[in-house]
Amino acid sequence: MKIFISVLANAAILFGLQYFLPYDTTTQMGILAKGGWQLYIAGGIILGLLNVFVRPILKLLGFPFILLTFGLFILVINAIILWLLENAINLLGISWVSWEIHGTANFVIAVAIFTLFNIVANTLVKK
Repeated sequence: MKIFISVLANAAILFGLQYFLPYDTTTQMGILAKGGWQLYIAGGIILGLLNVFVRPILKLLGFPFILLTFGLFILVINAIILWLLENAINLLGISWVSWEIHGTANFVIAVAIFTLFNIVANTLVKK
């Protein structure tokens, strides 16, 4: 049951990111999400796998930097996770499912929102 809730929380995080940073066709900035609920479920599963397998390794390797920056290096780790997530979703090979962040400023904002959502989701899932 905990895994199911975690996947749903991760899917909600992806939906929240896309909601707060919608794609604007005139400036071509924001998060371009295609695929509906299939995207969010697949992304939730992939994000869960990244959180279980990749995040601990990145935290272990970045531990000195986390200490030196008083925890702000977690933002860099979250940026790497988001970048890996974007590439993994697009490498699925499903033509109607894609998730892309356009623009450097939007990526930085997405990392900040992702960090906040991730803290809340992890708190809720652990209880």
